[in-house]
Amino acid sequence: MEMSWHESFADRYAEWSAGRAADIPFYASLAREADGPVVELAVGTGRVAIPVAQATGRTVIGMPSWADRRRTFERVAASLRPDGRFAWDAFAFDHHTAVRLDGSHQQEPTPHTTRYSVGDNRIDLTLDGGGTSSMWWATKNEWLGLIDVAGLEVEALYGGFAGEPFTGERTEYVFIARRRSAG
Repeated sequence: MEMSWHESFADRYAEWSAGRAADIPFYASLAREADGPVVELAVGTGRVAIPVAQATGRTVIGMPSWADRRRTFERVAASLRPDGRFAWDAFAFDHHTAVRLDGSHQQEPTPHTTRYSVGDNRIDLTLDGGGTSSMWWATKNEWLGLIDVAGLEVEALYGGFAGEPFTGERTEYVFIARRRSAG
């Protein structure tokens, strides 16, 4: 049996994520604004927690189906306190990037090969030493649909962690959703 990404990659996570720290000040700022507990959902090294007042994370790209994401969004929304927030970021699929990177071998941040499966909305990253991790993308309208069915409302949608507007040129979604008030 092939070793999973998490087993083969856990000891290299710090190396992989070294250049991806732009989100830390953004999420730290949201945490300082929170009126209550802040919970991360399977962020970074795979910690899992139940959201209480505010939840953050890029966990949503690790869920292969809309149904999986819907259940997660509904559970997060049900667990949030009134006016609690759910913030997450995910990549916005870019056809030009997919064409450029599909099948390519990259040395940085650690040796791996990238494969795109457009029909499945999936990217597979395979480490040279074995282990594959998959990520699934969703469109802006799919994210908005998940927000709606979960009983959340969009507080903000950015194209980056510095509050840049989301435009068609952006390759990152940064969402902040709030639990709808009861009244």
